[in-house]
Amino acid sequence: SLRSVVPGVFDAAQRSGTGHRKHAVALYKLQLQCHDADTESLTGEDAFNKEFIRNLNKILGIKKREPSAEKVVKLVATFVQVSYEKDMHAHAKRKAKPDGDNDTDDVFGDRGGENEDADMDTASSRFAELLIKYLLQGFQAKEKQTRMRCCQIVAMSVTSLGEIDEELYFDLVKRLTERIRDKEAAIRVHAAIALSKLQSGEDSDGGEVTEALLGLMQSDPSAEVRRAVLLNIAKPPGTLPYVLERARDVDATNRKCLFLKVMPPIDYHLLSIEDRERLLAAGVNDRDPNVKRACVRMIGESWLTFANQNLLELTSSLDVVDSPAASKVMQALFAAYPEIPENLQFDQELWGALTPEMAFIIRSTLEFFCERKDADNMDKHLPEAMQLARLLELFGARLETEQDDELRPDFEFVIHQLLLIAKMSDFPDELGRREMLTLMRKMILVPEIPENNIEAIADIIRKLSVNEQDFIRIMVEVVSDVRELAPAVTNTSPEDVRLEALLVSIKSLIIIKYILQRSFDTLSEGSSMYGLLTECVVPAVQSSETVLQEYGIECLALCCLLDKGLAVDNVMLFVQAVKQGGGELHAKGLAALLDIAFMYGIADLAASLGEPKDFVELLYAELESSDARVQAMAGEGIARLLYAHRIPEPADVLEELLVLYFHPSTSGNDALRQCLTYFFPAYSYMSSENQAVMQQVAVSSVCRLAGVLKQQNTDAQTGGATHGQAAQQIVTWSDPRIFDAIAAMNTGSSSLRSSARMGSYTQIAIDALKRIFSESPATRKVLIQMGNKLSLDENTPHIQLQQMLVLARSVAQQGVFSDMISRNALARFEATLLKHLEVESVEDVNLESWLEEPEMAPVFEFISSLDGDAVDASSDDGIGSVSEDEGASASDSEHDAAGKHSQVSVLSNLNVRSAIPIAANAGTRNPLKRGREKHIEELTREIDELLESDDDDGDDDPNSYMS
Repeated sequence: SLRSVVPGVFDAAQRSGTGHRKHAVALYKLQLQCHDADTESLTGEDAFNKEFIRNLNKILGIKKREPSAEKVVKLVATFVQVSYEKDMHAHAKRKAKPDGDNDTDDVFGDRGGENEDADMDTASSRFAELLIKYLLQGFQAKEKQTRMRCCQIVAMSVTSLGEIDEELYFDLVKRLTERIRDKEAAIRVHAAIALSKLQSGEDSDGGEVTEALLGLMQSDPSAEVRRAVLLNIAKPPGTLPYVLERARDVDATNRKCLFLKVMPPIDYHLLSIEDRERLLAAGVNDRDPNVKRACVRMIGESWLTFANQNLLELTSSLDVVDSPAASKVMQALFAAYPEIPENLQFDQELWGALTPEMAFIIRSTLEFFCERKDADNMDKHLPEAMQLARLLELFGARLETEQDDELRPDFEFVIHQLLLIAKMSDFPDELGRREMLTLMRKMILVPEIPENNIEAIADIIRKLSVNEQDFIRIMVEVVSDVRELAPAVTNTSPEDVRLEALLVSIKSLIIIKYILQRSFDTLSEGSSMYGLLTECVVPAVQSSETVLQEYGIECLALCCLLDKGLAVDNVMLFVQAVKQGGGELHAKGLAALLDIAFMYGIADLAASLGEPKDFVELLYAELESSDARVQAMAGEGIARLLYAHRIPEPADVLEELLVLYFHPSTSGNDALRQCLTYFFPAYSYMSSENQAVMQQVAVSSVCRLAGVLKQQNTDAQTGGATHGQAAQQIVTWSDPRIFDAIAAMNTGSSSLRSSARMGSYTQIAIDALKRIFSESPATRKVLIQMGNKLSLDENTPHIQLQQMLVLARSVAQQGVFSDMISRNALARFEATLLKHLEVESVEDVNLESWLEEPEMAPVFEFISSLDGDAVDASSDDGIGSVSEDEGASASDSEHDAAGKHSQVSVLSNLNVRSAIPIAANAGTRNPLKRGREKHIEELTREIDELLESDDDDGDDDPNSYMS
């Protein structure tokens, strides 16, 4: 019977991960038998469908990733697929029969379409529609497991449905569109997969289904949902730009899937040059090495195949002249496939007809061999110095005679590649050295030479020079030649004369900049460079031309890095540029200040700046700049100064950086956040002293962030962090366990945490407990959760455990927390303290003995200082007033010593069960106590038991135990 056969098939399918097709065929044969038993009324077919649905219902409520349920789902999808394949095979056989074999009298053939539709109306097709309609009912189920299973089965079966009713199709699309907005990510995944399989040919270019899927891929917070759409959405040219955006997805797995699975089947010729550049730049610059390898694999196995294994054709598809990533792409490709550069051959005829692409390939190949120190291949492919000089002269002459402005950049690029190749040469023969040096001095005098070629020429001359002094001498002569051999202006217009003089001054300053960047000797007054300083740099700084001021400031800053006295004398000039300059001048002045401070320290510059705090205040102002670039530059510079211990009082500066890092206003400044993301763990785990500074500012930073974060939820668009996340991250950077793990990994030996280091770590909890009394409710919640995040162990000083327990109990007694979450967090924190104090309950703690310990005096004094402010603080937050015993104890203090009695009063107030709020008066009707009235009877009973067990205390007034 069906009641025994169908459950048997389901049971066998869920016991094994293989053989699903065999079970599906068995179900198909059973379905045909039921259909053939009654072809008129279809009662047998209905019985099979009902029994199938009855067995399917048993797994619809089972949670995700349950193996048996997953196997049954696979069985259902396989059954639908097998049924569809069998029907299509039977239909094809009927169509392939000769016309004489067809049992029809329709000689006109006008019933062919109807017969075809009748052939496709089978038991399997009717079952598929019934199954889909039934599963659509589960899309609105309350249980998330049911919604997930229904979407999962539809997603796995939708491709095997064949032709379905149009009304059912649109209903299915509508329901799936609703499910892609389900709150459960697993449901959205299966709904997205199913919806992507329903994209028709005309819809894939921009229909409603495609728009819904593209929106899901762009904005869904779940990486799995975005990945499901990425892998399954149709990829016509209209959707490719949205697909390429996933190269910047926050999830590394999604980025890897893009390069490994999505892009390889797509011909790169369908992408524009700009899209190719962005895609490759994102891949080779990715911080995840797996993503980088996936990108290189896509180039080597897919793109080279589309380029017919021709590296030149592939390179021609990139804009190598203006591409910032082409060089890195080629080096990554050669590193992954070293056989490519090793098999390249460059004959002599090729050198005389270089194109930008071929010159780029040659330079990249030689650069690859140079980095690997492959002397054999370098000698094989690198031309001699004389040949390089002739090639440079040849293409230089072509550039001078070229009249087409569109071709001139190509010749300039080829010359630049040849210069980079010349930098790799060792110039072994003296004749070649002289020829190359003469050519370099000649080329640098060309009026319209690009700046990157000037830099390459400076590197070659430095390599050709005997030493640094010889290099400076040659370059100073070059600067003099540039200034003396300036072309005469035929037109006597004053504006033309001014522009020509401006261009000569700019070129001179550029050359001076590259000289200074390659010099390391101290700058002395008698040196030739000092003459350039007075003749070129100083007049540029004093010029009225903004562009000359910018280059002059940059060159003067480089001079200051070579001479400390010069830096001290001119530091106020850079300060003035920061305060009064704008645009590029402001940025270069700030960069100069940060570089000089990093080189010599803020303290050594104090003679010119005044107080070190004035310099720090100047940097603080730059951190608040509206220009994201200036803000990132200031943040990076301050981080460098902190890391190098160049700031005298690092705590305040570190706190400012922490607040800036988590502040919502910097969420769009990726450069700043990326720098600080690397800086904070590097700084904290570099030394125990640095981590102590982080621990010192942890609580104050969290309290400052309370005003701007306020427990806000993470915003996917702005990348903001919640208050709790910021606190958790700061505690992690302060954790000495992580410091020890990193130190052990670097040194190979395990280091033991000392009590002193753990003491500074647990001081975070003490500071947090003290700040709880004066902070806002939102901040209090984060501070108490902060204490639970601390990792206390056997190295925690015992005296600090006592201090934390006293403060925690005082917090509980004052009724600071009005929400249950915070009270539970406080209770967990006290339980942790009791565990480390090795006591079972609070009643076992001897508070009187703690009074005699001098280390506990500051804590008791702090709690005593709260007595006078308790009423105001409590009333501000809606917390009940202080009990009448506090007033009585205040009047009794006239007869005892003030300090001793204060501690005794604190002790009496603390002698209450931990973290349990006690009502002082049942008639009090403030908001907090109204929520506690149902506990008054039970708590009063506990107080009576405490009174009976306390024989040492002569005060029988139960109110003395109430706060």
